[in-house]
Amino acid sequence: MAAELPLDPYAASRWLGYIGLFGIIGAPVFRGLIHRVTRDARLDPDTGVRFGAACRRAGLASAVVLILAHLARLWFQARSALDPGEPMTFGGAVEPWFEGPGSWGLMWATQLGAAVVALIGMLVAKRRLAAGWSLALLGAAGAALAMPLTGHAVESRLGSAAGVVLQGLHLLCGGLWLGTLFVLITVTFAATRGRPDARERAAAAVVHAYSPLALTGAAVAIGIGLVLAWVMLGSLSLLWTTSYGIALLCKLALLSGVAALGAWNWRRVRPALGAAPGARRLRLSATAELVIGALLLGVTAVLVALPSPRP
Repeated sequence: MAAELPLDPYAASRWLGYIGLFGIIGAPVFRGLIHRVTRDARLDPDTGVRFGAACRRAGLASAVVLILAHLARLWFQARSALDPGEPMTFGGAVEPWFEGPGSWGLMWATQLGAAVVALIGMLVAKRRLAAGWSLALLGAAGAALAMPLTGHAVESRLGSAAGVVLQGLHLLCGGLWLGTLFVLITVTFAATRGRPDARERAAAAVVHAYSPLALTGAAVAIGIGLVLAWVMLGSLSLLWTTSYGIALLCKLALLSGVAALGAWNWRRVRPALGAAPGARRLRLSATAELVIGALLLGVTAVLVALPSPRP
């Protein structure tokens, strides 16, 4: 009989971590599109400034969520080693995870450090635009590549280096796809509040600029994900006979839903943008896509805690 799925606070902290990670990837990517959007949508300078400020706020919030998620993971990891009722002390519960050059604690510290770099970059961007956003992008890429260091990737049958890089690219491209969509929707509607005409033009421009990135990110993320899934499974029968396989099936079902909504946005919603009610339709369909995407990340947070079923 398959083992129970690890639905616990530690999995919840990983889920929040993935959400924060996707946000810090999406913020600098969308920031790079703002000049093109303001030009193509013929937005006034004040609205362009609003776009930049809202993008920075979204990135800051995402970085804070990621950092808090990492701190929560350390707490729950330390608690897992204690007996029920045993008091929590730094030396007794936390320090053992930092022993050794390849320890879980040092890998966790790398993840936290990359998130802090992204946060600092977005803070610096308020005064030094180019330097700050470049640092934020560097931190976001580092955070994506560091996230697999405490998961299955380090024990991959492809080798630890290949496993970490592939998993990191999988997360990076997923963030390029869904993380940028989250920032796009949040920023576009915040920056054009009270300006319906500008909102319709901006919605058309942002989708036009974002679509090539979404198609690339989704294609690469899904392709790498399928390779990683096969490496972990090795047999189709394990999909319905193990906890890992069942969780993977749930992830694939949610992924299909996200991809279907993305295709709907591309074929039906995108051509109608530029005039009312195009922006409202975009908001509804993109929100649905993001909700399913958030559920997908929740399943991923459970999946990475399950042992590989491959003998």
